[in-house]
Amino acid sequence: MVTHRRAQSENRGSQGSAPGELAELRRGLARPSILDDGHRQRLLDLAQRVTRVQGLGGEYSRVSLSEHVHIAIAKDTAVA
Repeated sequence: MVTHRRAQSENRGSQGSAPGELAELRRGLARPSILDDGHRQRLLDLAQRVTRVQGLGGEYSRVSLSEHVHIAIAKDTAVA
């Protein structure tokens, strides 16, 4: 399938996160008590997506989140 170059470049810019956001998330995962609500919600959404991917079975069942993410999510749900 042929895709127009301009459309390809526009799509690339809209995916992923800025390096600063990732650094902030890493700091938050190191100290879950400082995670803001936006990052917590993104982690909860990601956990739901990972569960759906694991449900596909086979190699997909090996997909998982780090222990740091599980700790951050557990702290979030314990507070809620």
